[in-house]
Amino acid sequence: MDIETKSMKVIIFGAAGTIGNYLAKRYLKDNHEILLFVKNQKSKNRLIKSLNLEKKKNIIIDYLNIEKNDSVKKRIDKYLFFFKESRLIINTIGDLGEIKDISSLNLKKFERTLKINFFSNLTILQKILKLRKNKKRLSIILFSGGGATSYRKNFGTYSISKIALVKLVEIVSKEVDDKYIQINAIAPGIIKSKMILTTLKNKNLVSKQEIKKIKQQSPDTNKTLNKLYRVIKFLVSKKAEKISGKLISSKWDNIEKWKRKKIEKFCKSELYTIRRLQ
Repeated sequence: MDIETKSMKVIIFGAAGTIGNYLAKRYLKDNHEILLFVKNQKSKNRLIKSLNLEKKKNIIIDYLNIEKNDSVKKRIDKYLFFFKESRLIINTIGDLGEIKDISSLNLKKFERTLKINFFSNLTILQKILKLRKNKKRLSIILFSGGGATSYRKNFGTYSISKIALVKLVEIVSKEVDDKYIQINAIAPGIIKSKMILTTLKNKNLVSKQEIKKIKQQSPDTNKTLNKLYRVIKFLVSKKAEKISGKLISSKWDNIEKWKRKKIEKFCKSELYTIRRLQ
């Protein structure tokens, strides 16, 4: 029996957002034990309402300020057993940052976006890596978003922070190669979320091509989220346990359909990593 068919402990940071909320619903439906982190009481109330939790007992929801290292560390310490025994940890939290050209950016706001998109993930990873001394497998999923592999006009803050995150994923994957930890970055595709709505509100600063792509693909949000869930489910499976340190497009790569030989070859290659084209 593959690991993805068993009940497991799942942790989701940013569970009140579009992606986090969807994944929480799916893992709850599949009867997994889930630990969810949200920003505040308002987010918690919204999440509880959407999850319909009247008869559910296998769920914990708590607050976490991702911008404060102490808040992150205290929450991990509070749920130490859950973090030590978890099979899957997902961080969906992200900040779009200012939509401006580099010369016009407010550096304080730039630092905040770097804090949320990069340094908070680093804090979480450092804490988890020190905890996981057992030989139980752990899959970690972070999100690259759009901009880690291509130029997006006026999205420098977001792109730079996500490129750093993707490189962190690759480095960590090499450092924990013998510790039963698998880590990947996923680009989920265009999803109708707060980020997309903010982008549309600032369409005068965004390329016409990007606006067109958003309008074409955002109506497929449910299909895109379902595809994301299937890819994460695949990555937790025995078949995919060697896939680590990669930047994966859950919408376009179709890795969940790959045969074992293709996966083995893929794992030994530099495909789906940040490299200079030869």
